[in-house]
Amino acid sequence: MMQSKRFHTKSSVRTNRSRTQGKNFAQKRTIPETSRQSLKIIPLGGLDGIGKNMYVLEQENDILILDMGLQMPGVNQPGIDYLIPNTQYLKNNMSKIKGVVLTSPHPDHIGAVPYLLHLFPNLHIYATEALFAILESRHDFYSQGIKYKKHIIKPYNSIRIGSFKVNAFPTPFNVIGAIGLCVYTMQGKVFYLSSYKLDSETPGKSELLDYIKDLAGSDAFALLTGSVASESQGFAPTESSIANYIDSIIAKNTGTIYISTFPSMISRMQQIVNAVENHNKHLFIEGKSLLNTFNTCRKKGLINIKSGTIIGPSGLSEVPREKLVVLIAGSHGDDIPHLMRLANGEHTVFSIEAGDIVVYPAALIPGNARSVARVNDNFAKLGAFVEYYQELDTRYGAYARYEDTLAVLKAVRPKYYIPVTGSHHLLRSNGDIAIKGGYPDRNVVVGMNGKVILFDYKQRRVTPEKVPASDIIVDGLGVGDLTNVVIHDRQSMAEEGILHIIALVDLQSRTMLNDIVLESKGFVDNESSMKLFDEIKDQARLIIATLIRESDEVNLDYVKSEVRENIARLLLTKTERRPMILPIIINI
Repeated sequence: MMQSKRFHTKSSVRTNRSRTQGKNFAQKRTIPETSRQSLKIIPLGGLDGIGKNMYVLEQENDILILDMGLQMPGVNQPGIDYLIPNTQYLKNNMSKIKGVVLTSPHPDHIGAVPYLLHLFPNLHIYATEALFAILESRHDFYSQGIKYKKHIIKPYNSIRIGSFKVNAFPTPFNVIGAIGLCVYTMQGKVFYLSSYKLDSETPGKSELLDYIKDLAGSDAFALLTGSVASESQGFAPTESSIANYIDSIIAKNTGTIYISTFPSMISRMQQIVNAVENHNKHLFIEGKSLLNTFNTCRKKGLINIKSGTIIGPSGLSEVPREKLVVLIAGSHGDDIPHLMRLANGEHTVFSIEAGDIVVYPAALIPGNARSVARVNDNFAKLGAFVEYYQELDTRYGAYARYEDTLAVLKAVRPKYYIPVTGSHHLLRSNGDIAIKGGYPDRNVVVGMNGKVILFDYKQRRVTPEKVPASDIIVDGLGVGDLTNVVIHDRQSMAEEGILHIIALVDLQSRTMLNDIVLESKGFVDNESSMKLFDEIKDQARLIIATLIRESDEVNLDYVKSEVRENIARLLLTKTERRPMILPIIINI
């Protein structure tokens, strides 16, 4: 076990504000040290991959929740829309819940909110105005009868949530509305900075470090920081460098420019707007989720745009190709068909022409690297230039790297360091940053979802106690259509059954071979459902035959997704059930 000295910094004169904020509840209570009440930190998600962030702080009879995120399924999880945290422990302790604080507008921090609000009515939600704007633009809670208590957080203000006192402060990041937290607990101050980067070219870097150093004082107890980019060296790229890259792309005049981003990236959309206006071009927005967020943020003054920059469908014919920029949606799967249809030459409004430019981060493409390569190939065959830039991605361009993490650790100087937000090897990598920086490894706590981390007068850490933390699967007809969403775990999926749709095709002759074969397990009885099976075959045959016949370049992954989506709608209408649909299309 590695033993080494902790960070040492010169003492500084603390302000009146810091002396007030530096006290914790344990200091205010004149009780013996050995009687200090315990603090539990329970990760319900966030420690087994990128996404599904949800952490519970529990003391006395109060529970404070940090974030409610979702996670995208892996390539070995077909038929699944999203994964969200298991909240059985919270349901068992409903009376203790005092509220949830949301710290980032990205889906990995707020994506589970519309689903979990069904389970926790009238939940108190604390977030910045910008974060609420993104959340509410994408989900119509009111029409669904979902009620919650809305509390807008103002930066640098303190709020009381049950027995917890919370200081919220803005963090430099690639989205507007991201915050870090300092939570005053019975054991001391717990800092939570999951989404941030130290942008060296903005005042935010020094402001953040100075503020958290002053706030932490000499008695910071624990620091929870994100691990997404912990394996990357140096500092995260600056937002100004990304803005310059976007401007250089939009400055080109070879053809129409298609650029894709996530609806939560308000600051990225503003950078695109600025570049469009700098070069006297026009912007068209394609994609419901992106358009809703853009319009909501524009009304709230979070996005500034000149009159005449945006054009609608009726104005497309009046704009020269080289003067048009299309902001095309693609957010963790829900608007991917826009980009995929564009690549396959099947978009109803736009078609790629020689000289056009397509810019997107790889995370917009579902599946694996082969899917990205096929999409790139399709665009290239149509004559487009593909600009694949990792810094546009939420992972490579957004999150704290080695030097960012080290600087925050030195500023806070907590007793315990707890890596969060990432797969286990990323958590270990993040923990190694603290150990290499001088922390003894016994003070670096690398946890697991569901494992209770307990701090009391014995200063125990990870305990044998476990709470339910298995993945909950969201399998629905699309984010935003909450009336048709079905949430179920793996057991209920087994009860719904599986439907295989098997087709043989000859891509050289663009024809289907033989008839569609269906295999049902646990869904419906084959003999008693011949009429339904005939409808499934007819619809699947029509989709497959049309796509392989009319596409310039056939992408079988895209064909499978279209079959899965359309057959799912048919089965929900006919049977009110959602089996796992597995299309198998074999090229002979």
